Amino acid sequence: MNRFEKILLTIFFIELFVGGGGRLIDFGVLSIRQVLFLLVLLTFAYRIVKEKALLNKNVNTLIRFNPVTIGVYALIAWFIASAAIGFLKGHPVSIIVMDFFRVSYVAVYFPLAYYISNQRFTLNRIITLLKYSALAVAIFTIAIDLLGKTVFAADFYPFYVFMNTIMNDDLFFRPSNSVFYKSHFFVLIGLILSLNQLLNKKYNKLDIAIVILASISILWSETRGFLLAFMLSVFMIIILDVKVIVDPIRGLSSKIKKLVQSQQFIKKFVISMLVLVAVPFMYKYMTLERFEVATVQHAPGDVEVEEQPEVNDVSVNARMEFIVASKDILMQPANLIFGTGYGSEVAGRTDGLEMSFLDILVEQGLIGLAIWFFLFLIIYLNYYSAYKKGQKLDTLEISLLSVFMGVLLLTNINPFINNPIGISFFLIMLVISQIKKESSASGELQ
Repeated sequence: MNRFEKILLTIFFIELFVGGGGRLIDFGVLSIRQVLFLLVLLTFAYRIVKEKALLNKNVNTLIRFNPVTIGVYALIAWFIASAAIGFLKGHPVSIIVMDFFRVSYVAVYFPLAYYISNQRFTLNRIITLLKYSALAVAIFTIAIDLLGKTVFAADFYPFYVFMNTIMNDDLFFRPSNSVFYKSHFFVLIGLILSLNQLLNKKYNKLDIAIVILASISILWSETRGFLLAFMLSVFMIIILDVKVIVDPIRGLSSKIKKLVQSQQFIKKFVISMLVLVAVPFMYKYMTLERFEVATVQHAPGDVEVEEQPEVNDVSVNARMEFIVASKDILMQPANLIFGTGYGSEVAGRTDGLEMSFLDILVEQGLIGLAIWFFLFLIIYLNYYSAYKKGQKLDTLEISLLSVFMGVLLLTNINPFINNPIGISFFLIMLVISQIKKESSASGELQ
């Protein structure tokens, strides 16, 4: 791996982690994310040609056939099929092309499968970039929140226009003047990774800063899906911790005794439970901040006027509308099995649904959804295979497996997994899980 490739991959990951929807910088019709995507693919292709490695599986991952690679090929093939179905059904060509290019980001799996390794671009380097990026986004969004709630609270609209002008309309402001930015996705991931490091007493100053500032940023984003994903991730961390501790012990009573005697686990468990208990209260706070409206009630004779707060949760209402509309579409067996193709319209919307799995089911059918789930499952099967062969799970691996489970929940509330933001994390997990499995087979620790 040469210097140019290292610099390119560093810029590639930083842009992914801090670049929101990927259009902060445009080069004509192409965004900065699309340019970097193409550069990574072309650079990888050049390396294959330069090293005359067309038949060398160590370099040319396109011919490195394993369950992950086969699954990725199947997914790309079904993307093409879904685009063809959309054309045959007469869907708008521009929407079909947009839908296809959004998911075609999966193709970057092949260069990542080569570059991510201890000899080239390490996982620890990626995590370090992610953490610093998460901290930067947290500070940036907190600053916007504070300005919106204080300095510009009285006349917010000019500030709103200014911020979205310089950010290319990539900021989403709440009624409370708080802001949601798509890179909050990686702020959440950084928060969970650093929190587990902190609870395991393997932290540094960066982890402390992330836990404090990312928590504030996530809370002020008023994105309830983040709280549910966070809650599931913490729960998964506890489950995996328990498994790692008790698996070497025989007998149920001995396992329980081992857990009780582990002071570090007990402390971590108690703190985690306190965090989980706080989530429903924060969820309620976010709901009230975003959707509470005041209604005026008049007492008999109009003698008194009383304001009663009500919650008009338009977010949940919209998702229910999508579910009902999707149900009507999927009543036809052909639509259920093969999907309606890219460019489909659901309840008047053509640019994708808020619930990723439902969006995949409608456009790609059960076949497409099954391929996605196959690849999701492979990540855990690869780690389980390595674990059964004696490979231990370290703190980072437990965090990543747990946060990915949280992401699978999150993507059914806020769509991430079928766009470049979520796909990038998904591909990283596929690559490192395959490395883990192969290292257990060869007896080498990666």
